[in-house]
Amino acid sequence: MGAFITFPAVLLLIVLLAIAGYALGRRKALSFPAQSTHSRPHQHAWHVVFATAAPSLLVVMLWLFFAGIASNIYTNMVTPDDLVDVRLSAQAREGLTEREIDIREGVLRTQFVAGVRSLASALDGYVADGNATEADIAGWNAEQDPIADRLRAGGQVLGPAVTNGMLSVAQVVRQFDRRVGTVGPIISLVLAIAGFVIALRRISAEFRARVVVERWISGFLIFASTMAILATVAILAALTLPSLSFFREYGFFNFLFGMAWAPAGDVVGIPEGRDGSYQSALGFVPLIWGTLYISLVALLVAVPLGLLAAVYLSEFASRRARSWVKPALEILAGVPTIVYGIFALITIGPFLQAVVGATVMPNTVSVMTAGVVMGMMLVPFISSLSDDVINAVPQTLRDGSLAIGATQAETVVQVILPAALPGIVGAIVLAASRAIGETMIVVLAAGALSNVQGIEPNPFGAVVTVTTRIVAVLTGEGSGFDSIDVLAVFALAFTLFFITLALNLLAQRMVAKYREQYD
Repeated sequence: MGAFITFPAVLLLIVLLAIAGYALGRRKALSFPAQSTHSRPHQHAWHVVFATAAPSLLVVMLWLFFAGIASNIYTNMVTPDDLVDVRLSAQAREGLTEREIDIREGVLRTQFVAGVRSLASALDGYVADGNATEADIAGWNAEQDPIADRLRAGGQVLGPAVTNGMLSVAQVVRQFDRRVGTVGPIISLVLAIAGFVIALRRISAEFRARVVVERWISGFLIFASTMAILATVAILAALTLPSLSFFREYGFFNFLFGMAWAPAGDVVGIPEGRDGSYQSALGFVPLIWGTLYISLVALLVAVPLGLLAAVYLSEFASRRARSWVKPALEILAGVPTIVYGIFALITIGPFLQAVVGATVMPNTVSVMTAGVVMGMMLVPFISSLSDDVINAVPQTLRDGSLAIGATQAETVVQVILPAALPGIVGAIVLAASRAIGETMIVVLAAGALSNVQGIEPNPFGAVVTVTTRIVAVLTGEGSGFDSIDVLAVFALAFTLFFITLALNLLAQRMVAKYREQYD
């Protein structure tokens, strides 16, 4: 039965039940005299649809979400503490305190759980595609069989190398997932059938279907708002725990005010510890300096160009010119950021180096290279938002200014832009947040340095950004998930989250301040 009672099959049945509920509910409502009914037939029909689909779909979403959490918890519970995969070797333990060992073994266990979940999913897909049976998988031995190669050859996505410990735990987890994956769809289907039957039975001439449908819609809106908030909370929770582990081991102030970024996994410029061993220097200042430096250059390019373009389009351009210029500007918004990065690398970088000379700009990658191209990317973003805000300024303000003798330029500068300032500030802050979080352009155009000492004041010099280091480490450049270097990227993301949050709060304060003057 488990092969048929799956969430996709249940979702199809719920949709069919909802369609049937609409037809049957409308037919039953039409059987009553029109003058004696409180609600219209289609309102009764929609009540049946909502009663059938809403509770069951809510259960589906919650079950899928919490099933993943429950599976991770179960995987952690069934993982033996003495398993080699989750313990540091004797050599790795040398020179570490008990607290440091506990932290790193905790990270190892977390990575092991993720690897088991990936392996379990790959085994399920391998069996579902008919490449093997459950009996075949039960006889596999990771030390003798190339299991990882076999699964990848079968089209499965697999993370780390497969060990016997991972294989044995993955088999237990698969059984748990199958049980959970069967119970959830059954509960959802039972709720859908119950809602279908109860809603049909409630239809009567006196039933206030219109009021109930409005409540359903209000509930959907509240649910959507709640999910947006919960998504933010989930992101913060995912970053907080690894970040706290890093801060406990490395130190919050050492990270926040450190002037050097030199992970011990690099082979150049590694600072040495007291015992002569490699020791990571993981200071946040060089990375946030590079991030904010490039963002500042990008805004210096994008804000004047975008704002002037918006003023021209909304106040000076003819209708014909606007119909051509605005779509041409917005084409830039659809260009992938990797294309901007390649353009910066092969065009803007060599051009700037030819202009200022190789002495001032030793490499084609630099702050200016990334900042100028990122500014080009942000121009349509700022111009489009500012154009909409400026067009929203009441025409009466324009007419009044022109009526007392002001020129069109004076009207724009002294009346329209101040009135539109809250929206323009919001557009600039959103552009700043977009610039701070940009990755591909800075990877290709700013320099992918992994060892930085101090800050680089030269705008034509190479820098490293927060997002660049996160991508580099989590895509394989780091020295292993048992390393503090990898924990550091969670701290980077955690700190960057609060920096962008502070920017948005500042923007809200500024918008509120200026809005009070023009409301």
